[in-house]
Amino acid sequence: MAQPATTDNKPQPAGSETGVPNPEPASLKGAFVSVMLLGAFLALAWVSVFILYVHRS
Repeated sequence: MAQPATTDNKPQPAGSETGVPNPEPASLKGAFVSVMLLGAFLALAWVSVFILYVHRS
């Protein structure tokens, strides 16, 4: 069976062979705000339904 050209099986980091530095990591601030807004909406909906349930009992 053929052997790989390199003895270590670690993948090379991006940009290591081209000399181009790695770009900055992506900012997740937008994702965080979206998740917080979704959580606030779910909490508000839950509280609204709970209040309706309590008032109709």
